[in-house]
Amino acid sequence: MSVKFNEIKFSYLEVTQFTTWFFASISDDDGFVTDVEFTNAELSYPSAKLISEMFTELKKNLSDINETSLISILDVKEPILGRSETATALSAIRSAILQLESLHKGIPLVEHLGGTYKEAVPLYANINRGLFLTDRTPKSFAKAAEQAANEGFKIIKCAPFDEVNSSQGTSRILDSAQHGINRIKEIRNAIGPDFDVLIDCHGRFNLPAALVMSDVLSELNIAWFEEPLETEEYMDSLIELKANTSIPIAGGESMYGTLSFLEALNSDVLDIVMPDLKYCGGASEAVEIGKIAINLGKGYSPHSPSGPISLLLSGHATAAIEGAMYLEHAVHEYALRNVILTPSELIRDGNLIIPNGIGLGGRLNHEFIEKYGVYFTP
Repeated sequence: MSVKFNEIKFSYLEVTQFTTWFFASISDDDGFVTDVEFTNAELSYPSAKLISEMFTELKKNLSDINETSLISILDVKEPILGRSETATALSAIRSAILQLESLHKGIPLVEHLGGTYKEAVPLYANINRGLFLTDRTPKSFAKAAEQAANEGFKIIKCAPFDEVNSSQGTSRILDSAQHGINRIKEIRNAIGPDFDVLIDCHGRFNLPAALVMSDVLSELNIAWFEEPLETEEYMDSLIELKANTSIPIAGGESMYGTLSFLEALNSDVLDIVMPDLKYCGGASEAVEIGKIAINLGKGYSPHSPSGPISLLLSGHATAAIEGAMYLEHAVHEYALRNVILTPSELIRDGNLIIPNGIGLGGRLNHEFIEKYGVYFTP
């Protein structure tokens, strides 16, 4: 199946002083419209420009477009660098094509991805982004974790190692990491032993420090060790780390394409793959990555610390895979996030409720964006 592009509109919403979400609304010649999120920090504007250029080129093409044809039409050069403007733009356009195709078929996106509709997708609460608005003391971490637990989340993730930098020497890294350990201990004291706690390191450690930290985190009953080192850059180090720790290693949030993940899986550097649908190649690529991971006995848990459009798309890509793990949700960052989506985003008892409609099942609330956001031309 294929589509013929008609129009694209860009918008953004400044959520906090630290976060701005970027969206593209894309229509086809048959009148179907869908939305994608392409937030990528300082690369969001360059990504918008590239999406616009790609869209213009694809619109000029006389043939209808599908995911297979767009790479050759655009003459994209490989390899595609992870989390680059190219990876972001391709992921957005590929997901938009899939969403439009599912609208044409009159089926939920999850079914177009080869799965079956599920009303609820289990989430874990990422408390980190909401904590940017606090003093980020151990007490603040504990309070945020306790709030998430009271909202029905059974799994809490934080990124506690603010003071750590991989360029520091090992001794200094470990000294700096003590602040993070104190935050984790406060979380555990606040929520007790019956909740899983996930730790995101944002690639802040070197190998010797990561080996020490894995022992410390094991004593704190941590359920996964995410990106202790950046996955693609430090595969050899991760192989050694994984061989010497009992904590599952999660990562891959910046990687593009099935082949990159396959290399990481075949090298046995990850226990859990975390494709981000905004960068990995979109929904179909994430589902393919998930299938490969599960067939190899690994875990699949999409990376999704962004807005409600991205979360809903990731929900479909999670529901499409039997045996998928829980999906990431950034809690407490923006009080009005649920109404950015229409119908409103619904999180209930730690689950994302997937609207029972065709395509994505939801649209960007343009009345809200007109009032609080900005439409722009790249």
